[in-house]
Amino acid sequence: MLIKDRGMDLPSWALDNRKRRSSEFDGWSSEVLHDLAKAEIKKFAKAIAHHGFEHIHEQFDQDFIGLTILRPQQFEILIDDGFTQASRAKGFTGDLYPASRAAELTHDLLTPFDEGVEIHPFVKIISVDIRDDDYFSTEVLGHFSAPTATGGRFQQNIQWNAEWRVRKEGGESVVRMFALRASFCEELKTQAPLLEDLTGAVFGDMAHFRSEYLHGVNEYMDMTDRLIGNSFIGAQGFAVGDVNQDGRDDLYVCQQGGLPNRLFTHSKDGRARDKTQSAGVGFLDNSRSALFLDLDNDGDQDLIVAVGANLMICWNDGTGQFNDLTPVQGDGDDEIYSLSAADIDADGDLDLYAVRYTAGGIIGGVPTPYHDANNGASNMLWRNLGDRKFSLATAEVGLNQNNSKFSLSSLWEDYDDDGDLDLYVTNDFGHNNLYRNDGGNFIDVAGEIGASDLAAGMGISAADIDGDGDMDYHVSNMFSSAGRRIVPQSDQFMQGKQEKVHEHYLRHARGNTLLENLGDGTFRDITLDAGIAVGGWAWGARMGDLSGDGLPDIYSPNGFVTNTDTHDL
Repeated sequence: MLIKDRGMDLPSWALDNRKRRSSEFDGWSSEVLHDLAKAEIKKFAKAIAHHGFEHIHEQFDQDFIGLTILRPQQFEILIDDGFTQASRAKGFTGDLYPASRAAELTHDLLTPFDEGVEIHPFVKIISVDIRDDDYFSTEVLGHFSAPTATGGRFQQNIQWNAEWRVRKEGGESVVRMFALRASFCEELKTQAPLLEDLTGAVFGDMAHFRSEYLHGVNEYMDMTDRLIGNSFIGAQGFAVGDVNQDGRDDLYVCQQGGLPNRLFTHSKDGRARDKTQSAGVGFLDNSRSALFLDLDNDGDQDLIVAVGANLMICWNDGTGQFNDLTPVQGDGDDEIYSLSAADIDADGDLDLYAVRYTAGGIIGGVPTPYHDANNGASNMLWRNLGDRKFSLATAEVGLNQNNSKFSLSSLWEDYDDDGDLDLYVTNDFGHNNLYRNDGGNFIDVAGEIGASDLAAGMGISAADIDGDGDMDYHVSNMFSSAGRRIVPQSDQFMQGKQEKVHEHYLRHARGNTLLENLGDGTFRDITLDAGIAVGGWAWGARMGDLSGDGLPDIYSPNGFVTNTDTHDL
């Protein structure tokens, strides 16, 4: 049945979905209040950032009871290595000061910022606590950031509890701030930029780079032959390696179906050169992942490309030309999402592992049950037999255990320090796998050793974070402020049913995870103590020493499909 809506003919289910865009439709009063408070707290933060202190009081309720000191004078220095300084405020109290002090106290918050810089505010509400019909409180996370005079960056991380009164004005509900209490303030400063965007300098005016890579996936989706394969959400990867043995790393970038994968070599002047056509690797098939590895032990980097459920191995002749190709067949039709490699049987050559996500396509594969799905696509391992031959050996080595997840990434690392490589697999919608390697046979031990991390697993990285000689894991997961607000409402979430799994859903919303290797074959979750949970909609975070102090840092990219607005990033 089609129904007219805004001049369009919509099926009844689509019209129902459109109505559910409103929090009020499903009776989520907390989300209605969130939307009202979000607009006000954003205006409040913007007023502070733009030095509009004299207007701060305009957002206060007529019965405003006060605000605390937002930036105490005492700070504990956490890091000071000459490049990065980090400190944390001490001495927060519950003492409230009247509205007449608001301009002064908000002005104090910006004391450490350089004069005349443009300050960028960001705030997010992570909880809504409804006390009665006209009063509620919210937990607010946020930061203020700005450039420094030396070209570095200063950022102030804050946590506030904001209380609100609901009033009626002109027949509409409005909220006004009733009280504001600060509980956390952390300040970080770098002497120069940590990272610099060199995209333009490296790729210059390369016409196809601009037309293919500076547009969103939606620009090309369904514009090419669907038999080649389309990407609904992108998720194309890349590989880095020295293909022509000149001592400089080169880049191979996968693309969605209909656009050629491209090989960019790294020239002496630092710029990229497109060698796709001459190298013979411009595949038009939808490709999600690639690796540069020496698979035949001849001293050069071969190229492995995931094409659907299969692999295309492109053998390097030593000069960056890939004239010999070997197709390697996978199992079934479900697409490979990412690749990794290791010598699992210590025979001197590299074996290949591929993870897959949905069974039946990105739209058709609904995770069931959502919090710990077991209806995803199976992952695959190919054993390297030598002489450029490979065989599927997933079940043979025990990697068919718990092998129906929604997997996105994998990492080989000897977590138990016994001399062979173990395998960690991150899974969306549920528990991760940690397959312990016992002489070439694998057992999933994630649950029994505290490493399963039930969440929305995206990426995995390893480093020795505490200098004790063993490898710890950082797992990239999705942080959801909406989940943090909604799930605790046990009387309404899931219609108040299945309360035993509510905890799992809340765990899903927490964000990134840091697992400390205890050295005895087990792990401990130290996420909250480390303060790394809130990383947005995180993907493949990496641990590495960015500051050059010998300690691993974490770089966590985040985000999702965005709109055509250039500011929607």
